[in-house]
Amino acid sequence: MISAESFKAIADLDLEPIKVKLMHEESGEGWSLEKVNAVEFEYRRFLYLMKTFPNEQTAPLMDVDIFWHYHILDTMKYFIDCENVFGYYLHHFPYIGLRGEDDEAAHERVGNRMKELYEETFGEAYLRGAEPADAAYSGRVAADAQTAYSGRVAADAKTAYSGRVAADAKTAYSGRVSADAKTAYSGRVAVDAKTAYSGRVAADAKTAYSGRVAANTQTAYSGRVAAETQTAYSGRVAVAAQTAYSGRVGSSETQAAAVSKFYGERPRLASA
Repeated sequence: MISAESFKAIADLDLEPIKVKLMHEESGEGWSLEKVNAVEFEYRRFLYLMKTFPNEQTAPLMDVDIFWHYHILDTMKYFIDCENVFGYYLHHFPYIGLRGEDDEAAHERVGNRMKELYEETFGEAYLRGAEPADAAYSGRVAADAQTAYSGRVAADAKTAYSGRVAADAKTAYSGRVSADAKTAYSGRVAVDAKTAYSGRVAADAKTAYSGRVAANTQTAYSGRVAAETQTAYSGRVAVAAQTAYSGRVGSSETQAAAVSKFYGERPRLASA
């Protein structure tokens, strides 16, 4: 039985910016609007289960887990949303199933427990309408080939992959895959499809930068760049543009308001 009062704070969550990020081809997952809406529905139910059964050990389906990851990435929003929904910070432990055979068995157990709680609470099949290879818990594949986990599943329904799968369904990639389906890249890929970059790529497509690039396209900065474009800062920059801080700066109300505005505006779904 669902408590309307308990679900209200979850129903009131603004998850549209998270959906925009997930739909983005380059920095997100490239999901369609139809898919992101469907996963949003299940994510809200996941949050309700976490709120209703705070002491249970459970693991969500793969797509719901991905939605959760992107929500967490918006750290400021996630913090506030957790306070509004739970009254505390809902942590995420991403290593279940990776610490040996016993842990893999535990991962399957907590995934099955989520299924039990879901069906008892919502009165619907947990994997309704899903093909066996589409259901996921974030782990390995069960012997009955009906329980999926974190990644794609090979044609033999015995192997789970975290990332893209090559045409032969035998190789899994984490990142982009080259035209020959043999090489995986984490980041941008150069024109020759042989070099992968993490960050911006210079005009010559030979140099990768992590952060901003100076006007001469030869220097990469991680953080803000001073007015003379010669000094890089990791964090906020003082008014004099000479001092770098890793964290907040004791600034004026005007500066604080500007920062709040900059980090407070989030993308919205394009109107139809």
